[in-house]
Amino acid sequence: MERGESESNTSARDASDEVPSASPTPRLLRVGLWQAIAGMSLALMLAAIIVAAEMSRMLAYRTYYVNRRVSALNAIVRDLRRQHAATQRKLGSEREHASVGEVFEKILFAPDLRTIKLVAPQEKAKDKSKVLSDGARAASGRLAMSESAGGAMLEASGLKPSEDFQVYRIWWMPRHGAAVWAADFLVGDDGLATVPVDLPPARLKESSITVTLENETYAEAPTGPVALKGDAAHAERIAIPRANPRKKR
Repeated sequence: MERGESESNTSARDASDEVPSASPTPRLLRVGLWQAIAGMSLALMLAAIIVAAEMSRMLAYRTYYVNRRVSALNAIVRDLRRQHAATQRKLGSEREHASVGEVFEKILFAPDLRTIKLVAPQEKAKDKSKVLSDGARAASGRLAMSESAGGAMLEASGLKPSEDFQVYRIWWMPRHGAAVWAADFLVGDDGLATVPVDLPPARLKESSITVTLENETYAEAPTGPVALKGDAAHAERIAIPRANPRKKR
């Protein structure tokens, strides 16, 4: 019996020794599980970072491409606007020239057509067809006017080109009293000008006409140098030839 008890005690001790050796296994499993989860999380985070970086790169490239396209389209729109503005200016100039041509033709064929010769003040006593020493022709002009046509037209040549902020100004100059503004115009490098001019008031029919080079700001009286001058009292009446009526057969 004693032997049996000793064997049972030995078996009990062996069993008690085996139980503690099996307890670390669940903790190791939990640590391994958390390590696996942490590794997957890190992998997912790295993948998300890579995807976000790639998407950012693609978005930046597309934004750059779109901005380049928008800039190109804006440049095209600006060019089209400039072309449109230039076309409108050209059309306006053509319409203005056509209108001036119609008025000029109406005046030239009016039955009461009169013309006034304008010359530069220093050249009054000289032949206007004479060429000056510097090779340029002296400034001259002629004003055609008609009361029935309701207007006048000045043609001038040999004028000095008007510079920035300068304008040629036409005045009706009475014998007594203040000058009356008639028109403003610019002159290019060719020195030529064709300008519609307001007829003088009834009280200034026999006044002289003066063209001065002025500052473009408004002025009530001429202050600049005189470029051309003529006298309405010496106006020439032009007889317009009329076609003879056809004879009846």
